Amino acid sequence: MLANGDTGEVWHAVDVGTERAVAVKLLYPDLAADPRLVDRFLRARTELTALWHPSIARLLDVVADGEVLALVTDLVPGTDLGRRLADSGPLPPALASSVGASMAEALGAAHRMGVVHGDVKPSNVVIPPPGEGPACLTDFAVALLVRAGRRHPEPFERLRYRAPEVTDGAVPTPPSDVYALGVVLAEMLPDNPPHRLSLLANACLRDDPAARPSAAELGVELGELAAGLSGSRAGEAPRPLPPARPSRRRRANGSRQAWLFGSPTRLVAIFAVAMAIVLGAFVVTRFLGSGNADTDQGGSPTTGAPGGAASVPGTAGPSQPTAAGQYSRDGGEAFIRYWFDLLTYAQRSGDTTDLDEVTNDRCGDCGTALTTIRDVYAEGGSLRGGAYLVRRIATNSLFTLDRPIYEATVDRSPRATLDRSGVERGSLPGLTVANCVLILEWAGDHWQVLDFTSRDCVA
Repeated sequence: MLANGDTGEVWHAVDVGTERAVAVKLLYPDLAADPRLVDRFLRARTELTALWHPSIARLLDVVADGEVLALVTDLVPGTDLGRRLADSGPLPPALASSVGASMAEALGAAHRMGVVHGDVKPSNVVIPPPGEGPACLTDFAVALLVRAGRRHPEPFERLRYRAPEVTDGAVPTPPSDVYALGVVLAEMLPDNPPHRLSLLANACLRDDPAARPSAAELGVELGELAAGLSGSRAGEAPRPLPPARPSRRRRANGSRQAWLFGSPTRLVAIFAVAMAIVLGAFVVTRFLGSGNADTDQGGSPTTGAPGGAASVPGTAGPSQPTAAGQYSRDGGEAFIRYWFDLLTYAQRSGDTTDLDEVTNDRCGDCGTALTTIRDVYAEGGSLRGGAYLVRRIATNSLFTLDRPIYEATVDRSPRATLDRSGVERGSLPGLTVANCVLILEWAGDHWQVLDFTSRDCVA
């Protein structure tokens, strides 16, 4: 055995057909026993085996046989970067630049094909012996494929390589890989590294994904820097980095903090004004609430039970956009937005007619949500809140129209369950930037939601 990690064990093996030495990653039994995960790997085989670059440990085959799920890859001689850093500490600047350039070039090649690595970290980088080729990046898309079909705790040591937007629940993208590369690059550097190298690492770590350089740009910059640090261009002055676009995230300003906290009188006055605003808003809200007891969230008169059932089944819900009825990648994306609009409407109105038609009976979480809606309104109660907002939808190069998998980032407002008398009997917390992985199925002439592989997105 060569190594073990989060998803499996890596073994040295020989291809009996070619007598070639290869590396075989045996995924752990609980992963190999998941038929959906096996199916994803088999469908991804063509795209992943097409990835080729001198700095990529190429996937040669995916083997699924009974209880075994294995990935056969190039055997790259050398030591993984994580072990090298643990044993010997930071790398010389020239070597760090060279390794970083190889990683960036590998990521650039993958990103051009639409593949995101999703798990860039030192243990997935192999440094060969001197003179035996460039450093290689391993395990492309393996972590993403595993996480897309299963929900399990993220290993603590990996968290520092996650970009802020991924930590917030967004789908990993090429800039997320660049962020992780920046973290690895910073870990490779010794104290007081060359200024240019520090600038490049810091550029990768910008909060705004759009402000980070691309992997291809980094490959060029680091390659030139590695050549310069090796002596061939040591006398050249470093070229300035392109200015970053303004980040969408604003940080606290020290002078504003001083203005606020530097005067106790000013602080007390501000607190008093804030309390007055809060109390005033509370009074107005109570007044308006008492005057609108007979309206739902959208201001529509309630009918039926006195508890506030907003409308009766059969009333018009959201209209399906034309694009949502198309058998295409964009059609599936439009349908997902439409489906969440239907779910929001069903919670507000109690009408699940349209939602039933576009939801497969095998969707377990969907069935739970639909049953909750029907039961509450059948008993004369109602649901308040629970509105969904779809922020973004993503796919990757592994996409296929045969039961396509989408990753939707959504928000959901908190939801209250009211009984016939309008008294709150239960609540559901909101979701913020939640990553929901869902599978669609084409049902002859329209899309249906087949399943959610991430839990607790709908309830």
